[in-house]
Amino acid sequence: MRKAVVALGGNALEDPLKGSNFDPERLKVAASAVDTVLQAGYSVAVTHGNGPQAGELLQALLLSGNPLATRLDIVVAMTQAQIGYALSQEIENLTKKRAYVVCTRVLVSSKDSAFQRPTKPIGKYYTEAEAKKLQSLGVNFKRFDVKGSTLYRQVVPSPEPLEIVEGELIFRMLEQGLLVVSCGGGGIPVVLEDGSFKGVNAVIDKDLASAKLAESINADLLLILTSVDYVFENYGKPNQRALTKLATREARKMLESGVFEEGSISPKVLACTRFVEKTGKTAIITSLERVKEGLNGEVGTHFFKG
Repeated sequence: MRKAVVALGGNALEDPLKGSNFDPERLKVAASAVDTVLQAGYSVAVTHGNGPQAGELLQALLLSGNPLATRLDIVVAMTQAQIGYALSQEIENLTKKRAYVVCTRVLVSSKDSAFQRPTKPIGKYYTEAEAKKLQSLGVNFKRFDVKGSTLYRQVVPSPEPLEIVEGELIFRMLEQGLLVVSCGGGGIPVVLEDGSFKGVNAVIDKDLASAKLAESINADLLLILTSVDYVFENYGKPNQRALTKLATREARKMLESGVFEEGSISPKVLACTRFVEKTGKTAIITSLERVKEGLNGEVGTHFFKG
């Protein structure tokens, strides 16, 4: 059976207008997208982000002075369970197929330069006074200009994913046709020290982790679902252009030249590029609502090796 990794963003499950991290209608759309891939004949591993959910949890931990605010491995594990439960139940109710949530660790290197340069923003924005107060917990903040105001946001290391620790288990489950929810929030970051695993204070990019999972389980398809139908060159500018087909060499050039929005679409393009370069298989970026057309080649950005 063909295998697919379907990557959902954490914001795909929320409705900011309703102030809900688990909007029932958004969960239904996500479940429907997964069902479409199942109906196309794939054995599916679903991955998901955790940005809004982890941000809310971190805010509560930080403002209460809880030391778990600096244990991002624990925060990721907690949101894996939180989101995995809500998402798997919605998928099961729609598809009538059991969905199994796998608490997933991802191996990183303790020597990764990201640990010396925390750059990945997470959680909410804080005032300068709030940020100074919270720095006593050992939290790193970076200044941002937001609509003319100076605000601060927590930044953390984001090391490269090297190996999906539970990858073999996920592979075996998919080989048996089971539906898996895994690698939530990019996976729980761990390092190996003297032959033992140890959690670290970092957040792994969920798209790069999804690509690593797709590679490790020999997936035929990496499908990254977001809020737009295509990847756009110069998004939001008068000269923006939808990219329907993208060669890996061209994608590399565009990533290096900075034509993609940093921290948003850029990691998705990089994830698809890496997967296709290493496997020669198919990678697609499109919207949650248009999965069927994406699989049929009618919409979406389709990556190919070349």
